[in-house]
Amino acid sequence: ALERLRLSEGGSRCAGRLEIFYRGQWGTVCNDEWGNVDTGVVCRQLGCGNAMDASHVSSGPGSGPIWLDEVQCSGDEPFLWNCSSDPWGEHDCGHHEDVKIMCSGNHGPRLVGGEDRCSGRVEVLHGEQWGTLCDVHFGLEAASVICEHLQCGAVKDIPRYALFGKGTGPIWKENYRCRGNESRLWECPLSSAEQFNCSHQNDVHVVCSDTMLSLRLMNGGNRCEGRVEIYYNHSWGRVQDSLWDMDDAKVVCRQLECGRAIAAYNASKYGESEGPVWVYNVQCRGNESHLWNCSSFERKPILNNSIGVGVMCSEHKQLRLADGGSPCAGRVEVYYNKKWGSVCDDSWDLTAARLVCKQLGCGDALQLTLPASCGPGTGPIWLNELDCFGNESFLWDCPKASRGSHDCSHKEDVKVMCSEHKELRLVNGKHRCEGRVEIFYNGIWGTLCSDNVDKRDAEVICKQLQCGPHMSINYDARSFGEGSGPIWLDEIDCGSHESTLWQCQSNPWGQHNCYHREDASVVCSESSVIETEPHSSRQCTDQTGSGLKVRLVGGNTRCSGRVEILCNNTWDTVCDDSWDMADADVVCRQLDCGLALQAPGGAAFGTGDGAVWLDEVRCTGSESILSDCPSSAANQPDCHHKEDASVICSGVVTGDWVSPVALEPAIYEEIDNIPPGKESIHTRASDSASIDSLNQIEYYTSHSLGDTDSESENDVDDDIEAETVDSRRRHLLLDLAAADLSTLTISGGDASTLG
Repeated sequence: ALERLRLSEGGSRCAGRLEIFYRGQWGTVCNDEWGNVDTGVVCRQLGCGNAMDASHVSSGPGSGPIWLDEVQCSGDEPFLWNCSSDPWGEHDCGHHEDVKIMCSGNHGPRLVGGEDRCSGRVEVLHGEQWGTLCDVHFGLEAASVICEHLQCGAVKDIPRYALFGKGTGPIWKENYRCRGNESRLWECPLSSAEQFNCSHQNDVHVVCSDTMLSLRLMNGGNRCEGRVEIYYNHSWGRVQDSLWDMDDAKVVCRQLECGRAIAAYNASKYGESEGPVWVYNVQCRGNESHLWNCSSFERKPILNNSIGVGVMCSEHKQLRLADGGSPCAGRVEVYYNKKWGSVCDDSWDLTAARLVCKQLGCGDALQLTLPASCGPGTGPIWLNELDCFGNESFLWDCPKASRGSHDCSHKEDVKVMCSEHKELRLVNGKHRCEGRVEIFYNGIWGTLCSDNVDKRDAEVICKQLQCGPHMSINYDARSFGEGSGPIWLDEIDCGSHESTLWQCQSNPWGQHNCYHREDASVVCSESSVIETEPHSSRQCTDQTGSGLKVRLVGGNTRCSGRVEILCNNTWDTVCDDSWDMADADVVCRQLDCGLALQAPGGAAFGTGDGAVWLDEVRCTGSESILSDCPSSAANQPDCHHKEDASVICSGVVTGDWVSPVALEPAIYEEIDNIPPGKESIHTRASDSASIDSLNQIEYYTSHSLGDTDSESENDVDDDIEAETVDSRRRHLLLDLAAADLSTLTISGGDASTLG
């Protein structure tokens, strides 16, 4: 029985090789006598608009039967099989004559003018007109989606200067803000509001690998760390290997030009892929150039339920803005070779600043000076003399990016403010906890419309400003005066659980039907609060140069309790946002306390005093000390002591640290089933822009900061030496779960329930 029709391998459901499902099997149609009228019937049947020129359809020959030949339609038929043709299955064609179709409902993309179907100038269809994209905001993420969209593997290059010729149609002013994990270009968020000038000299060009096998690392925050994935059979799948080790990891890092292997993970530290398992059990000697050169490289696409493997290489890098009051403002810092360092302002310009904001998902760069409270950094100065084009995906892609050789001091550290930087304040009151609500956004202070503002909204405002519970709300400007500038938010609707006002539901930024006489004002309970300097000026600095000191407080041993760090000669706490086992591993290692067994949050060992620091700590697990981990280091206005982070370590030192290869899942399962006093273990979910930016997909073009010096290589060698967890550690966890943990007292819980 005849069932359905489709277009295959053309990049969308409205372009590709014409296939018909008949008698339980997909087959093709011969192009003998095929014309635009016949194509029009197919496009109309699929709801894909009108017939278009199909000369650039990238799908190849099909397989299976050729169902129809000598098709002749009048144009009025509702279905292709209503047209006249030779009897079903009778033909004198080969699959090189399969019909290919493009309908106007297809939006592309296509690659034109290249050496093959997987290279060329990028063109996108709007209506019935093909146009090019401008390379001003185009980067690796969008290029990777185009290669995936066209089933062309991974990105090899993004050539400049119209390598494959200039386009002749319109230049679409679209900014595809892809994350890199989309399978179709139209799945990417699209911004077309930005104004920029482009000529066809700026047309985007892409070269894809077009190989049966490609390699990438996913969800590690950069192209040199993450879950191992392989491109095979026109899709990305994962590697499953119960014996994955450092020899395998060395090959992956070498193939991706990511330096030396630092760690190999048996269990997926980077989240599970939804793709199939393409490869099962790889055994490498460590000197192979490609993973598929290793022995026992088996493609086993029938396996679907397994745990992926991960790799960390020495060239993994991260970017952040530090000490500016939000993830979108501050001193530009790069994480490289296990250390955060700064960037010198020699040759720095607005193009480079815009690249930083784009990479962090923080909008556009503002030409505003940060307050003096965002002071100089410490540690190495990693980058100098940058000459960015602006279409790079990462700051370290810029030409002339050099490491080590510079004549800069930290007085010349680069600082950037992006348009997505936000601040909140109350003004015209007797103290900082009462007054008209003002919001800093896109470089301008504006106000909040009082429409729909209620108790829950006021509670979030007072909580964000650390001003205690709210006391009253004013719905007009009589008490604290009218504001000026834009009215940023209207129809605000908070649920009271939000930590910042902009996490609440509202109209889009700047859209309102209000006047400044309706500006909202709030009075919070702390009426006697003493005016203090802004939180962004308070820093937890490493005054010794050897890292911030750490201790555990409130536990039954020195290896369990609330995490405290020594900041400015006082012991303060760490916020539990994103706190997890990787962070706990680093604390236990720093204190010589063996392995981490639990990472409870929610002040499980009681609340601390003083400030709360290090919000959104994101250790990889490889760091030696906590202050080496990525985090927002400024004092946090959205964290309170009820969110203090804690750690339970094994308390047993097992010799030199080994890379955090995952232990047997059953062991962790038993440990995780020990109930803490409060349900408070946090995941890595975060809406922080600077952290979201770390989730970008990156591919195997090189992004090197520079060759690692010999001393650093020796350090990496030390880390590589021991990479497997011996049976003593496995038994230790089980023994402690059964014995030692039963003696711990956790706030809010009964120790007897822990046994």
